[in-house]
Amino acid sequence: MKTGRILVASSGAEIRAELRTALEREGHLVVDAVSPQQTLEESCSGRHDVLVLDSALDGLHPFELCRAIRPKSDLGIILLSRDNSGQGRIDALNSGADDFVPDHFVLAELLARVRAILRRVVRSTRHLVLLPDRAIDFQSHEIKGPNGRVAHLTPKECLVLRHLVTHANRPLTPQNLAQSVWQRDGSGRIEFVRIVVKQLRRKLEPDPDKPRYILTQRSAGYQFQLPA
Repeated sequence: MKTGRILVASSGAEIRAELRTALEREGHLVVDAVSPQQTLEESCSGRHDVLVLDSALDGLHPFELCRAIRPKSDLGIILLSRDNSGQGRIDALNSGADDFVPDHFVLAELLARVRAILRRVVRSTRHLVLLPDRAIDFQSHEIKGPNGRVAHLTPKECLVLRHLVTHANRPLTPQNLAQSVWQRDGSGRIEFVRIVVKQLRRKLEPDPDKPRYILTQRSAGYQFQLPA
């Protein structure tokens, strides 16, 4: 089992203590953050692999905090939220979170989600995909484009893109992507796949409205078009 450096951000001393005890029991190195400013600074320091962000963090809405962190860091973000509605989950992913856990979570499930993100974030091998006008670096989670432009990928975006590239030039259904990325049966995750693909096009495509790499094949799914 991979162990990692986990940042736990919450204004509640009780939830911080509970998460610290459980995470340290699994061998993770845990650091606490109690304010939005401290969370932002620690998240962007490069010292942590995963942020477990409690929506009860006082002072700033968690979605705003995710949006502030994401351009500066590609660490995994798991959001603990009181809003368990479908829209709440969509907003969490749109803001840059990689996973969403309702506040009445089972601790074993949260630990499993941390392990799942660590398997994708902690990498030791470099994998570079060269395209005619840009390069995908799966090690650094970056897309390097013309004129020095760099787009950072979240762990979830990186996994979806890697799966598409691995199966280049053939369509994958949203259900297939959901099963591969979220490691479940895919039910209830189709909308998440659409959101991630939209984000990937914005970061990868020269013109997101007219994609040349991530294509939609009618009635078949999404296909990564790898140039010869």
